[in-house]
Amino acid sequence: MEKNKLLSRSNLIRAGAALVVVLLIVALGLWLYNRYFKADETIVQESQTTVETPAGVQKAAEKAGVTVDSTQARAVAKEIKYIYETQKEPVYVVQTTGGKAEAAASEARKEAKADFAIITDKNDPDKQVNLAELKKDKDQPVELNQYNIQAYKPVIRTISIAPDINERGVRQVDFSISKKITKDGQYIGVGVGYDIVDHRALVKLSYSW
Repeated sequence: MEKNKLLSRSNLIRAGAALVVVLLIVALGLWLYNRYFKADETIVQESQTTVETPAGVQKAAEKAGVTVDSTQARAVAKEIKYIYETQKEPVYVVQTTGGKAEAAASEARKEAKADFAIITDKNDPDKQVNLAELKKDKDQPVELNQYNIQAYKPVIRTISIAPDINERGVRQVDFSISKKITKDGQYIGVGVGYDIVDHRALVKLSYSW
């Protein structure tokens, strides 16, 4: 009986170890697929003339699955147009080969910590970039403009003042820092404050959306 229990326990250990190995292999496979084979949906291929308009910027954001409001879309379109017309370099210029263009653009977006990036043809403003076509001639040198875009500020710093209505003075002063935690503009923050009337310090946590 005792021997059977030991064998059963040994079998369970072996089965558990085998399951762990399988899970590790699956996890590694998924990582390799996402890293080297799956297209980066946050790299949007457009023409220069398209993304110089607010509608074009919003269209690009939708393709990337990112929310951009009309105010920011106008600001981004204006900046993209200014960069192109003045020949001021964008945040990043992709200078590589057709086979490596997508990977280079993806790495640049990640380094910039941008929510998404728009790539355009540096020499032909009316031509929409097609990474699939570029890959067919993988050794051909390519030069693309890349505009890395953060849909919202990554960090928001806030100073607030609460008046003392009865005394017509200042009752409380607060300072907080909030960090963006989602692509659609949700923030979590911490802050400190001081109640001037009661002479006490305060610590705050906040969630914004």
